[in-house]
Amino acid sequence: MLRVNGFYGHVRRNDLRSLAMFAGFLLAFQLMAAVALFLPLFFIDMANAPFISAGYFKHYVPFVFVVGIALFVRQLSRHVATVRATVDFVEIERRRDPRLVNIVESLAIAAGLPLPKVGLVESPALNAFACGLSPSSAVVVVTRGLLETLDDDELAAVVAHEIAHVRNGDIRLMAAANVLMENLLLVQRKNLLRLAGWKQIVVVVLMPPILVLFLAAGLVTNVALTLARVSRLLISSSREFVADAEAVRLTHNPAALISALRRIEGRSAVAGLAAHADAMMIDGAVEGPYATHPTIGERISVLRRLSGEMVGVAAFRRDTRPAAQGGPHAFVGCTTPSGTVPAATPSRGLLKRVNAGVSENIFGLTPAARRMLKIGFAILIGLQIVSVVHFRSVVASMDDDFVAPRAEMLEPSGGPPGRFDQEVRLQMEIDRLSSLQPGEARCFITERYRVGDRGPRKLKAPKPALVQAFANDEAGKASEILPERYLGLRLRSIRAVESAGPDDLDRALMDYVRTRKSMLQVLHRFFGRDGLELMRRAYEGSDDATVLERLRKRLKEGAPALRSAGPLAEEMDLLVSSPRDFVPCLARAEIEEEGRRSDRAGAM
Repeated sequence: MLRVNGFYGHVRRNDLRSLAMFAGFLLAFQLMAAVALFLPLFFIDMANAPFISAGYFKHYVPFVFVVGIALFVRQLSRHVATVRATVDFVEIERRRDPRLVNIVESLAIAAGLPLPKVGLVESPALNAFACGLSPSSAVVVVTRGLLETLDDDELAAVVAHEIAHVRNGDIRLMAAANVLMENLLLVQRKNLLRLAGWKQIVVVVLMPPILVLFLAAGLVTNVALTLARVSRLLISSSREFVADAEAVRLTHNPAALISALRRIEGRSAVAGLAAHADAMMIDGAVEGPYATHPTIGERISVLRRLSGEMVGVAAFRRDTRPAAQGGPHAFVGCTTPSGTVPAATPSRGLLKRVNAGVSENIFGLTPAARRMLKIGFAILIGLQIVSVVHFRSVVASMDDDFVAPRAEMLEPSGGPPGRFDQEVRLQMEIDRLSSLQPGEARCFITERYRVGDRGPRKLKAPKPALVQAFANDEAGKASEILPERYLGLRLRSIRAVESAGPDDLDRALMDYVRTRKSMLQVLHRFFGRDGLELMRRAYEGSDDATVLERLRKRLKEGAPALRSAGPLAEEMDLLVSSPRDFVPCLARAEIEEEGRRSDRAGAM
C-alpha cells in the first residue's frame, strides 16, 4: 500500500526547509552589496562605510533591502517572457496534440487547478518544466523527445510532477530563487573591487597594498555567491523531492514515475538551453555553479522508500501508448540508456557540488586574472631590479673627488647625455621654471604629469564636423580621447565670452583662460608636441584674438575680479602679452632642452 502519511510528512518537511533557505539569499545579497558599496562610501561617507562602522546597518542596509526588492519585483514580473525567449517553446492546442493536452487537463482537474497552457519544445531531449507566477498564468512544457518516448503512464507521471510544482507554488518559488541569483550576479558585475579586468590588475600591480583590499572583497563575494548557490540547490532539490511525492499522490503510480526518470536520465540536455534555465527542468545539473537537482538515483531511492511494495511493479510494466507507438501488448523495462538500473548514489558535500568545475579560487580570481597578476608583479620586480642596477652604475661612475654644481655634474664629457641625465636635467628645468613668475618663466604651472603617462596616442587630423558637434554639445559622451572634443571646448569657451553681458564678462574671460590652460595641457599630455602645436595653432585664430583683446582691455582697466584672481592674474598677463609662450612649464622645459641638444649637436 502507498504510505500517504510518509509522503505528506516529506512534503511538509521540505516546505519548511525551502522557506528557511531563502534567508541565505537575503544574507548573500546584503554581503555583496556591502562589498560593492565599500569603496564609494569610504570616500563619500566613511563614518557609515561597511566593514568599518556599525552605522552602515542603520543607514544603508534598509536602503539596500528596498533596492533589492525593487530589482526583484521588476525581474520577476518579466519571468515568463524571459523563459519563453530562453527556451523557445510554442503553445499547443488540443487539436494539435490531444494526447498531451488531455493528460495535462485530467491531472490539473485532479489537482484542483485551472487548465494551464501547454507548450512544446522541438528538441529530441527528454525533459519538461513548468513556469509562471500563479496557477492562472502557468505553462506546462515538454520536449518532443519526451512526448514521443514515454508511454501514457510515464508521461502522466512527468506531467503530474510539473502540475505539483504549479499547485505547490514552486514555479513562483524557483522563479524567485533564479531572480535573486541574477540580482547577485548583477551586483557582482558592478563591484569596483572585482579583479576581473586589466585596469584593476594594473592598479593592484602599481599599488600592491591595495591587493589586500581586493582579495578581501573577493573572499567576501565568493562566500556570498557560494552561500546563494547552496541555498538555491537546497531549495530546488527539496522542491524536486516534493514534486515527485506529489506526482505519486496524484497518479498513485510510483512505478511509472520511476520508469520515466530512468528513461530521462542521461538524455535530458536541451541543446542551446542557457545554464540558469536548467533549474526549471525535471532533470537538471546536479553539480557546478548552476546545480539545482538531486541525482536521479537519489530521487528513485526516496520514491522506493516512501512507496513501499507498490514500486516493485516498476521493474516490468505494460506500455500504455497506442499500438502505433508501441502497442498495448508491448512491455517496457525500467532501464537507463546504457541498459542498467542505476543505484541511488549518495550526495556529495554541498560545497563540492556547487564548486565543481568552478575555475575561480577562494578569492574569486579567475586563472586569467591570476596569470595577469603574476606577470604584472614579475614585470614590476624586473623594473625595480633594473632601476637599482642602473642607479648603482651611475653612482659608481661618478668621481667622488669631483664636487661641482648639480647642473655641471650632469654635463656630458664627450658623447650625448644618457637618458637618465636627460630626465634629471629636464626635472631640474621644470623646477626652475616653476619657481619663477609666469611672465619670467614664459609658461604656466600645472599639476605634475608626463607625456604619455595615461597611454600615448597617435594624433590624427581633426574632423571639422565632429569639432562642431562637440562645440554644440551634440556628440554625446565619447569614451575615447579625441582632439575634436578639446577643440570643441575651445569654441564653447569663445562663444561664452561673446555672449556674456557686462556683469558676466569677467567670469567668462577667466573661464576662457582656465579652459585654454586645460586644453593645452591635455593635448600635450596625451599627444605630445604634435598635440600641443595643434592646439597652439587653433588658439591663434581671429576669434581668440578678439577674446584676448577684450581680456587685455579689462586688465588695463584694472577689473577687480581679474586682478584678484591670484596666480591666474599673472598668467593672464603672460597670455595677453605673449600668447605663443602660453604653454605648460613641462612643455617649455622640453622645448628648451631640445634647443640645448640642437646647439650641442651643431657645435660637434
